[in-house]
Amino acid sequence: MTARAMNYVRLILLLGVIATIVSAMTFDLSNIQWDIFTILVVLATGAQLFKAEGPAHQLYHPTLIFIFSGVILLQPLLFIALIVISHVAEWIKERLIKSDHLRAWYLQPFNIGMHILIGYAVRLIFASLVHQSANIASLHGMLAGGVAAAIYMVLNHVLVGAALVLARGVSWKDSGILDLQNLATDFVMLALGYVVAACLVVIPWVVIPALAPLYLIYQALSVPVLKHQASTDPKTGLWNAKYFMKLFESELLRASRYDRPLTMVLADLDFLRNINNAYGHLAGDIVLVGVAQILKKSVREYDVVARFGGEEFTILMPDTHPDHAYLRVESIRKDIEEASFDVPTSELPIKVTMSFGVSGRRDKEQSARDILHRADIAVYQAKIKGRNRCQIFSETDYILPEDDVRMGLFNLTSKPSERV
Repeated sequence: MTARAMNYVRLILLLGVIATIVSAMTFDLSNIQWDIFTILVVLATGAQLFKAEGPAHQLYHPTLIFIFSGVILLQPLLFIALIVISHVAEWIKERLIKSDHLRAWYLQPFNIGMHILIGYAVRLIFASLVHQSANIASLHGMLAGGVAAAIYMVLNHVLVGAALVLARGVSWKDSGILDLQNLATDFVMLALGYVVAACLVVIPWVVIPALAPLYLIYQALSVPVLKHQASTDPKTGLWNAKYFMKLFESELLRASRYDRPLTMVLADLDFLRNINNAYGHLAGDIVLVGVAQILKKSVREYDVVARFGGEEFTILMPDTHPDHAYLRVESIRKDIEEASFDVPTSELPIKVTMSFGVSGRRDKEQSARDILHRADIAVYQAKIKGRNRCQIFSETDYILPEDDVRMGLFNLTSKPSERV
């Protein structure tokens, strides 16, 4: 947790406390909706005990449905109590089962404070649009509910996204917090929250069949993480070769359409086999993960880094000429050379080096396979020149057999020679 992130957490907690105090001062004892409050507390607490995990460790709870219903129907202090009760119940459960989830003291208070702030703001907006609870089930009420849901969705993702960016040092893009699919998922749950609120006002028992889609929603929440797992390398967390090639083809089409530069970098760890033989495959895995982290944090937000297989990694640099890419890759190479990796089978940290091959787009007729193969040849050239260096593919050093490219006579994952 960085200092900036902790200050952000403290700010959210402080604002949440202020909103709670203001709500207590305006609480109307003569208008307590105990029946609706009790129903929502039971439903929200039950929902909070079940979660689905998405990409970037993002958690989805169906609780959002009932919190939003409470924001619409209850006085501010009551929906704050709804938020606190359901989240405290989850915290107690995680402690009883000795889970690592919510281990840090500030995580659940931050979640509570965030929902209090968002709920308080959205409540004011909804109340200004719908003045009587009887109007909730009207067309006007539905439109107001849609506006409130959209605002809740945006604020929720912005506040959570800011926490991820400050605490983990990831970009907004890598956090996945603003992905359209994630936004749509929350909006659907918020819309269902409006349906629950309307049912509780008009025909309370209709809430039971209205909640039947919860099962399908819970199943659907697992889809993003399954898609993410299918496109990433489980060991390093980088994109896998199949997904990388898909992105590569797309970027190449764009570069060719607008005649923009595009550079492909192929990187190969030097002597990884020797590390595996001397210190064990666990040590090799630690090195792979550590190098992957260096590669990931050393590139721009829109560059694409992937593990291509074994000890090979790839970096796709859109709008970048090979000469400019070379300077950036040289900096990455030096960072890897200077890094050290602690492994349990060695008293001293392990040092590694990496060889890089750089190849750029030449013309509109060039294929992704062609560029990749040229980068592969450049890595080979770097290897035979002593390793731990960066090499731009040179036409004078190697003439690519174009007939082989057209006929697909080489394997993209094969190497020009046996590398170690």
